[in-house]
Amino acid sequence: MPQEGWLQVDNGRIARIGEGKPSTAPEAGDDGSIICPGFIDAHIHLPQIDAIGCDSLELLDWLEQVVYPAETRWADQPFAEAMALRAHQRMIRSGTLGYAGYLTSHLHSTVAVLKAGHAIPLRAIVGQVLMDRRAPAELLGHELARLARSKRGRAALSVNPRFAICCSDDLLSRAQRRAADDVFIQTHLAESKRECETVTELFPDDPHYTGVYDRHGLLGERTLLAHCLHLTDAEWQLIAQRKSIVVHCPTANSFLRSGLFELDKARQNSVRLALGSDVAAGPDFAMPRIARAMIETAKARAMTVHRDAFVPEPAEVWHMITRGNADALGWPDAGRLEVGAAADLLVLKVPFEIDEHLIGRLIYTWRDRYITHRVLNGTLFDEGMLND
Repeated sequence: MPQEGWLQVDNGRIARIGEGKPSTAPEAGDDGSIICPGFIDAHIHLPQIDAIGCDSLELLDWLEQVVYPAETRWADQPFAEAMALRAHQRMIRSGTLGYAGYLTSHLHSTVAVLKAGHAIPLRAIVGQVLMDRRAPAELLGHELARLARSKRGRAALSVNPRFAICCSDDLLSRAQRRAADDVFIQTHLAESKRECETVTELFPDDPHYTGVYDRHGLLGERTLLAHCLHLTDAEWQLIAQRKSIVVHCPTANSFLRSGLFELDKARQNSVRLALGSDVAAGPDFAMPRIARAMIETAKARAMTVHRDAFVPEPAEVWHMITRGNADALGWPDAGRLEVGAAADLLVLKVPFEIDEHLIGRLIYTWRDRYITHRVLNGTLFDEGMLND
């Protein structure tokens, strides 16, 4: 059961937590309000926020017909800056206060997201997409950003080779050299069967898709591998050995009909796991809906593939979109209500009884309007910034 209590924020962090009613009128919230950590999205594409809902395409066709045209528009720097700000607005509207994301291949896309982060300081790990083949010429051959080791405000820049199909051996090697020990690597792995077949054709000497990344030194404790739907047992074991993080994107996997994530394989191999929206293949920004989709995917596997397939409880997936994702992204002070933690918080008001089923009710009925206040880096967020 949720407990009655209050918390005090000072200098961007949670300074005190108390039980019962506060001794003075709160600045945000009242009786019946719920205070919770802001949500964290471990996989999102900022340039794709207006590409949601372009249906009936397989992954590679969807990239060619929908995504690459959307990303090409970021060649115009003012447009890129406006879109980066809109992406931040849409995330914070749905309660996402931290994320790991992708930009475009344009060098100035990093400038765009840093400007957006100045206006709406979401915590972020974000990187320029790297490609040097099998994509439109306008998106190829861009210089790797030399900001990868920098932390600007609340944003840390990552190294993001899109996926092996679009990256030559030379580019993958350069990406590895650019990534320092404290820099995250973000990429995609085994999202669709056709993708896996193409990787086999392009890298015939590697034992499997995951082996391509491993040969280039791209698998490590700070590697985020999105999707991972079509892996062999050897690949699951290799990912576990390298302690890399698999980012499950259930809404995107369903939208593109790429497959049902094998949660049991991840658990059996003790693979580190995070959860992502993968907008725009994923149609929702709100992480509680992504959490719901994770449960529903597991239930679908239990009903159609193996009746003993593991199905997580609401509390487990809620943990993933808060503390769990924060830990995966190297933020031990985020996604939690603890003294000393970063004050990235949501105040909710819900139209149902607050009882032992609260987390399940939130996940299965989520509406952004449940959020009455957003506290970002210790400051009440100006709701007027949400007009896009």
